[in-house]
Amino acid sequence: MAAPATPRGEIDLRVVTVRPTWGAPEHRRWDRLVAAHHYLPFHGVFGKGLRHVATLGSMWLALVGWQSGAFKLAARDRWIGWSAEQQFARLHLIAHNARFVILTPRRVANLASRVLGLSLRRLSQDMQAVHGYPVVLAETFVDPARFAGTCYRASNWRSLGLTRGYAREPGGAARWRHHGRPKELFVFELTANAAEALSQVEMPALWHGEPRTEPMAAPRLRSLFECLGEVPECRRARGKRYPLNTVLALAVAARVAGYRGVTAFAQFAALLGQDQLKAVGAFYSPSKQRYTAPTVTTFHNILAALAPETLDDAIARWTAQHCTAHAPVAMDGKDVRGASKQTKQGRRMMVAAVEHGSGLVLRQTEVDDKTNEIPAVRKLFSALDLAGRTVTLDAMHAQQDTARLLLDQCNADYVVTAIKDNQPTMLDDLTAIDFNDAPWHETLDKAHGRIERRRCAVVDLSGSKWDGYADLYARRQAIRIERERKIVKTGERSIEVTYSLTSLGADRAGPELLLALVRNHWHIENRVHYVRDFTYDEDRCRAYVRHLPRNLACLTNAAIAIVRCKGRFRYVPEANRHYAARIQDALDTILTPPTA
Repeated sequence: MAAPATPRGEIDLRVVTVRPTWGAPEHRRWDRLVAAHHYLPFHGVFGKGLRHVATLGSMWLALVGWQSGAFKLAARDRWIGWSAEQQFARLHLIAHNARFVILTPRRVANLASRVLGLSLRRLSQDMQAVHGYPVVLAETFVDPARFAGTCYRASNWRSLGLTRGYAREPGGAARWRHHGRPKELFVFELTANAAEALSQVEMPALWHGEPRTEPMAAPRLRSLFECLGEVPECRRARGKRYPLNTVLALAVAARVAGYRGVTAFAQFAALLGQDQLKAVGAFYSPSKQRYTAPTVTTFHNILAALAPETLDDAIARWTAQHCTAHAPVAMDGKDVRGASKQTKQGRRMMVAAVEHGSGLVLRQTEVDDKTNEIPAVRKLFSALDLAGRTVTLDAMHAQQDTARLLLDQCNADYVVTAIKDNQPTMLDDLTAIDFNDAPWHETLDKAHGRIERRRCAVVDLSGSKWDGYADLYARRQAIRIERERKIVKTGERSIEVTYSLTSLGADRAGPELLLALVRNHWHIENRVHYVRDFTYDEDRCRAYVRHLPRNLACLTNAAIAIVRCKGRFRYVPEANRHYAARIQDALDTILTPPTA
């Protein structure tokens, strides 16, 4: 339960929490803040590391970075008393506090000690969860010319004296240079008698990390151009000039640069130089003695005839290289309105699976003419590897068969973000539950000219007294979210109450996490559907022939994924303008494999 700030407006340290960052967007935000606020240059977290963030509600207060222990420290190695062989085999059991940044604009008494203590409490557990082994000892350097190390001393770290003032040179060979600026070395024992434990003859099996005989080979990451090369051919051999992946790569590059529609794709391709056309495998005309660009007809015919599942599969294989393991997934539908107006049935609906946080579209499918989103979502379940993930769904999908399919066949969990009038019995049961004494979490946000307070209360339904209540398959907890909104300019207030159900038990998800899951479900609207409508003008696109609408939606999803994965731009329109002015950069995003 979150406590309010102190009466004088100071930060109540009792409600400050520390957690690892979630997903690539938070990793990149953490890196940017450290680079901006720390006095030392920052080139990333090295080795087996962790990024911890201290939060107060949704506000980030401090950043703590952990990475692999320093390779050689004479004072530390003497204190531990281990041999060179033991040091080489057990160095992974030491975590080095590489960065510690306080983000509050003014000094907050005891905040640094509180954050450091919370980070240390969960450090070993988080390393076990992420890298497969615990941490026995934490270490850090303090520059005595700048700092006194007060927060470390206050947190009961042990000073081992000064280093000799050497730094390891970058590169594969172990070389050191003398920089003449000794640092004070501090250590913190995460287990009792850590030095004796690290120097013992035999160590527990749980402590064994990966063998260090030679570096592990990094997985080979593939470019989008290479993935598009696996799309099956949909054309007859006669008259075929351009490879299929050439046309598709040019269409994606044009989409990244903000071009809309097949006519615009041909105009983009016509701007390319000879070297650029050659790089994407364009047709070389013997009569014209040059490489030529595909025409409007080529783009139209291919995108109208190509089976959308094959294009979606290729883009999904590339996107999977950027996804976060076990990150929650949101599923929702979107009507392609421009195409819907041109068809007799009056609807071209797409259902997509979008990863929370990153906003990457994992896969999408089209809703059949005579059905709705429910069977389409179940079809998506079978096309995705959802094991260990939590799937967030809207009110339409509060269905017994949907929940049973997710848990029993996909080994996933669900959060139905709202129970509404389509399930009146469930809704009546939830409104009858007394949430007054239930655990709760509250957030307060100010943005877009309004102040929003959200209070999430959770009741555990696993006991026998709740049998028959809100009887969705395998539901474990009931959620009540009260949203109070105030328009700053007018002072107008409104209150909305919604009820949700989840298969996550109380031991796995509390009010804070469940509120975050419900809120992040709407990333699919804000980070995908809104961008497709307003940045790429999808709702006004009148293309409707055969598979053209869905393939254009696939290309848009790929373009959004490229922009998100690059992490250079705050907004997609900004990225579109950048790539429109730098065509080679747009091509490089397709032709170049992502960095590991």
